[in-house]
Amino acid sequence: MELLLLSLFLLIAILLYRSTASFPEMVQGSTATYIRFLAVSLGFLCLLEVVLWLRKQERAEKKELNLAASPRRFWALLGLMFGYSMLLEPLGFYLASAFFLPVTMFILGTRKKPHLILTSAGVLLFVYLVFQKLLGVPLPESYLF
Repeated sequence: MELLLLSLFLLIAILLYRSTASFPEMVQGSTATYIRFLAVSLGFLCLLEVVLWLRKQERAEKKELNLAASPRRFWALLGLMFGYSMLLEPLGFYLASAFFLPVTMFILGTRKKPHLILTSAGVLLFVYLVFQKLLGVPLPESYLF
């Protein structure tokens, strides 16, 4: 299925590139160039993904998802995600995420406090700078304060 999907995206990239030939003469230097760049980039990334997928298939061992290997961790993460979604509205994105991220990392095995704190702070800072400042995406705000 993954290979079929990649082939479909590769076909879209080729068709997108070919469609630029029918653009009017006045946009051949600007819009058509930009669309060609996107088509070539999409095609290159698809081919790269196909090559990586083929290499992975050569080395892959069959591994099945086994929830019974760590049911406590699975149920803890499921409960934690539910709790996080419930806390987003009253606490807002940043405060709820400040609780959620370190607890999730702890459940997944990270035990060093500097790693927990610095990774959580880094993720929140990245989200703030990119989504809040650069893109202006409204994130859930607290209704308590």
